[in-house]
Amino acid sequence: MNKLFTNKAIFLLVFISSILLSSCATYYAQNEAFNQHFQNGDIANAERALDQDAKNKRNKNRSLYLLNKGTLAWMQQDYQRATAYFNEADLFIEDQRKNIANEALALLTNPATKPYVPEDFENVMLNFYKALSYIEMGDTESALVECRRVNEKLYALNDKYPKNYKNRYSDDAFAHVLMGLIYDSSKDYNNAFIAYRNALKIYEENYTKNFGTPAPLQLKEDLLRTAYQTGLNQEYEFYKDKFGFDFAKSDQNNGDLVFIWLTGLGPVKDEWSINFSALNGRDGYLTMVNEGEDITFPFYVGNMDRNTRSSLNDLEFVRVAFPKYAERIPVFTDASILVNDSLSYQLDKAEDINAIAFKTLRDRMLREMANSLLRLATKKALENYARSKDDTIGLFVGILNAVTEKADTRNWQTLPHSIHYRRISLKEGENNLTLQVQSPNGAVQNQNIRVTIKAGQTNFFTFHNMESN
Repeated sequence: MNKLFTNKAIFLLVFISSILLSSCATYYAQNEAFNQHFQNGDIANAERALDQDAKNKRNKNRSLYLLNKGTLAWMQQDYQRATAYFNEADLFIEDQRKNIANEALALLTNPATKPYVPEDFENVMLNFYKALSYIEMGDTESALVECRRVNEKLYALNDKYPKNYKNRYSDDAFAHVLMGLIYDSSKDYNNAFIAYRNALKIYEENYTKNFGTPAPLQLKEDLLRTAYQTGLNQEYEFYKDKFGFDFAKSDQNNGDLVFIWLTGLGPVKDEWSINFSALNGRDGYLTMVNEGEDITFPFYVGNMDRNTRSSLNDLEFVRVAFPKYAERIPVFTDASILVNDSLSYQLDKAEDINAIAFKTLRDRMLREMANSLLRLATKKALENYARSKDDTIGLFVGILNAVTEKADTRNWQTLPHSIHYRRISLKEGENNLTLQVQSPNGAVQNQNIRVTIKAGQTNFFTFHNMESN
C-alpha cells in the first residue's frame, strides 16, 4: 500500500480518535453550568447557559433543547411559550422515529451520533407538562387531549416491540388520574369515574409490583365519590368494601384545590460496559452470554453477509457499552399541606419517574442487544478488511473501534424525581396554605402559599422542590 496514503490514513484515524476521546464526558457533565443553575432554581441563568452552548441546538440534541426550553418556560409560568416548545419537540421526536437515515453512521460509531429520540417515559412526560399548561390557561379540553395522548403513545410504542421484550411501562397511571381530575373539575363525574377506575387497575396490576407505587389514597377517595355521584351504587358498595372506608363528604359551599407536588430531579445517564462470551451455536445462531447479569442472548447471524457473519463467528469475548442511570436522591421525600394553620393533608405519591426510568432503560437494553452486537460485528468486519490491506491501518481501525464503543448518555435532565398530589376542600375566598416538605433525616422546610377559591370550582396548583443529592 502507498506509504503516503498509509500515513494520511493514520493521521486521520488519530485525529478522529482524539475528537472522540475529548467528548468522553457524559451529557450531564457537558452541561454542568445549565444543570447547576437549574437545580439552584436560577431559571434565567439556566436558560442563558442553555442558549449559549451551540451544541445544544444541533440537530442531534434538538429534542432535548426543546424539552428543556419548554420546562424553563413552564417554570416561569409562561404557559403559551411552554406549549409551543413542547409541540415543536413532539413533532421533531416523531420525525426522528420515522427517520432511519442515521442508522448506518451509528453502526460505524455509536448511538450518540444520531439525533436523540427520548425514552418512552420522556416522550410522554412532555404531554404531562402540556396538560398542566392547558389547565393553567383554562383549556380543559386540550388538557384532556394531552392525557389521552400519553397512553395512545405508550400503546403505539409498545405494540412495535417484540413479543418477549415489551416495556413494563406500558400504561401511565397518573395520566388516567390527571384525566379523572380534569373531568371531575368539569363535573363530568361519569368519565371521571372511568378514568379513576382505569388508574386503579394500572396501579394494582403494574405500578405496585414494577415501580413500587401503590394506588394513592386520594385516588380511592375520588373513585368512591364519583361512583356515588353518578348513581353507580353497585360499584360504590364494591369499592367501599374493597377499601374498607368511605369518602368524606365536603361542604357544598367550599371549592377544591388539587395540589400537585413535584420533588427532586430525575436520574442522569452514565455509562457502563458489559462483557459477553460468544458461543457458536447451530442453525445460524450465535449466543452471547453474561453470567453475572444473567443475560443470554441468541443472535441470528444466518441471514448476514459472509464477511459480517465471519467476523461474528471469530468473536470470543466482546465489550458492549450501554447507558445506565444514576439516581439523584431528592432532599425532600414527603410533604403535607397545612391549611390556615389548622388542618393537615398528606400528599400521596402517584408517579415515581425515577423507578420508571430505571426499568424502562433495562427493558430497552434487552431489546436493543441485537443492534449493539450488529454494531460490533460491523466494526469488526471493517477492522478485518483493513488488516487484510495493511496491518498498521488495521491496528488503528481497532483502536478507533474501541474508542467509539461508547454509550449514549443523553437524557431529559429537568424532569422531577416523583409526583405527589392531594385534593383539598377549602372555603371560598383567600386561603393561606403552608407546604411542609420533609427529608428522611427529619429536616422540615415550609413554603407559604396563598390561593383564592370559588365555591363549587376546582383549582390546580403545582409546586416543584428541585433540591437533590
